[in-house]
Amino acid sequence: MDRRVLWAVVLSLLVLYLFDAYFVPPKKQQPPKKAGETGEIPMPEKKVGEVLEEKNLDSFPSTSHGVFMPEKEIKVETPLYSAVFSSRGGTLKRWSLKNYFDQLGKKGKPIEMVAGTKDGRYPFGLTLVWEKETELLNIPFECEQNSLNLTEDRGKGGVVFLGKTSDGTLIKKTFVFSAANYLMEITVEVTPLPTRSLPEGAVITWVQQLDYKKQDYDSSLGFIGPAAFAEGKLNEIKIKKLKEGYQTFSQGVRWAGFEDKYFLAAFLPNNQGLLSAEIVKTDKETVLINCFEKLKPSTQGGRDFFSYGFYCGPKDIDILSSVGRNLEKVIDFGMFDVIAKPLLYILKYFNKFTHNYGWAIILLTIILKVIFFPLTHKSYKSMKSLKDLQPQLTALKKKYGNDREQLNKEMLNLYRTYKVNPLGGCLPLLVQFPIFLAFYWVLLGSIELRHAPFILWINDLSAYDPYYITPVLMGASMFITQKMTPTTGDPTQAKMMLAMPIVFTFMFLKFPSGLVIYWLVNNILQIFQQLYIDKRVS
Repeated sequence: MDRRVLWAVVLSLLVLYLFDAYFVPPKKQQPPKKAGETGEIPMPEKKVGEVLEEKNLDSFPSTSHGVFMPEKEIKVETPLYSAVFSSRGGTLKRWSLKNYFDQLGKKGKPIEMVAGTKDGRYPFGLTLVWEKETELLNIPFECEQNSLNLTEDRGKGGVVFLGKTSDGTLIKKTFVFSAANYLMEITVEVTPLPTRSLPEGAVITWVQQLDYKKQDYDSSLGFIGPAAFAEGKLNEIKIKKLKEGYQTFSQGVRWAGFEDKYFLAAFLPNNQGLLSAEIVKTDKETVLINCFEKLKPSTQGGRDFFSYGFYCGPKDIDILSSVGRNLEKVIDFGMFDVIAKPLLYILKYFNKFTHNYGWAIILLTIILKVIFFPLTHKSYKSMKSLKDLQPQLTALKKKYGNDREQLNKEMLNLYRTYKVNPLGGCLPLLVQFPIFLAFYWVLLGSIELRHAPFILWINDLSAYDPYYITPVLMGASMFITQKMTPTTGDPTQAKMMLAMPIVFTFMFLKFPSGLVIYWLVNNILQIFQQLYIDKRVS
C-alpha cells in the first residue's frame, strides 16, 4: 500500500476520532423504547373551522393586552404525544413525545419539544397586521374543553379557543389533532367590527428558549437551531451567525421551524408556500420563528382566516417523507448524503426482517463484502505480484540509489513489464472508506438507530461500547488481517501496517458501536476471504 495514501486514511480517521471524542457529549446507556408509528400523515382537506361547532363570540368579554386573567390549561393526549395548551394567548406550553426518551433506563423522561421563555412566551402566539402590528400574546381566550383524549379508535379531535381584543376584534383559534401521526392543523379566524377593515395578514410564532448548558449550538456534528426550506434548498441558520439578529426568507418557503439532531418542530403552509418566514434572535437565550401569511376571505363574509399544518416529532425519514413539503430534506448527511441515505433505507428495509438494527448492519456488511469481492481479489493478486518483484526492486535501488529520477523510471518500466499496479492494494480500502464515513454519519445522526439495541451489553448502536469489548476485538481482527496480507518488503511500511490495528483500536473506542460492529464483521469476513483467495492463488 502506498505510504501517502495510508497516512491520508489514518489522518482522516484521526480527525473523525477527535471530533467524536471532544465535540460530541457521551451518551447515557439505557434500555430501548418502542419507536412511534411511521404511517402516512394526511393533511386535513376540510377547513378546521367547519369541523367543530361554531361558538357565539359576541358575549365574550374583551380584554386589553396585559390584563391578568386566571390561566386555564387544556391537556391533549394521543398515543404518540401529550400536549398542554394555555388559555393565555391560546398558546402551547408542553409537547412531550411518549415513545422517545432523553436517556435510557428508569430515569429516562419523554422528550419535551417546548421550552417557553423566562418572561412567559410560548409557541403559537399570534400577531395581526393592520397599519401597525398588534400582538395578541397575552389576550385571554375561552375554551369550553378541559382535555382531549384521542385513542387509536378515535382518530381525530380538536380544541377551540375564543377571544376578543380590546377593539372588539373576534379571534377563533382551532387546533385539530390526529391519533395516528405527529401532525396538527391550526386554523385562525379573525372577525373585526363592521367599522374596521379586515387585517392584511397575520404572524404566528414558534418560541425557542435556548439552553446552553444542555445543548451545543455550535457543534459540528448534528445541527441544532432554526431551519427553513426556502428558495429550493435547506437553510440551517447557526445561532451565532444570525445577521443583525434576524434573517428573512421570502421566496418559496415550504416550511420553517427549529431542529436538533433527532427532532423537529416546523410550520407547514397549506398552500404553495409561506409569504415569508423570519428567524429572530431577540436576546442571547431566545429565538423566534415568525411565519407571515396573508389572510383569506371567509365564505361566511366579514371574517378572515388562515391555516397551517404543524409537525412536531422525530426526524424519521419515512415519517417526514409521508408529510411531503420537502420536510425530509431536514435529514442531511452533508457530502456523504448520496451514499448515507441509501444505506439508511437499506438498513430500515433489513430491519423489517431482522427486527434488530445490529443484525441489519451485519447483513448489509456481508452483502457489501460479496459485492467488493472481485475488487479485493484483484487487489490481493496485485499485492502478491508486488511482493514477488521485491528482489528486482531492491536491485534497482542499489543500482540507481543516487539518481532518484532514473530509479522511478526504471521502477515504472518494471511495473509495466509485469503488469503490476503499485497502488492496487489500496483500492479496497479507498473504495470502502466513503462507505465507512457514510455509515458513521448514519449511525451518529439517524433517529432510527438512537437507543437501538443489539445483543448482550450493547443497548444503543449509536453510542460507544461501554465496556470497549468490540473495539478490542476489532483491533485483534485487524491485526490478523494485516499478518495475512502480503507485504512489500519495505520495513518502514511493514511497521506502519502493524501499528495500524493499535491506532484504529484507540480511535474506535468512542465510535458508535454499530460502526465498530460493521468494521469488526468486515475484518472477520476478510480473514475467511483471505484464506479462500490464498487457496485459489496457490
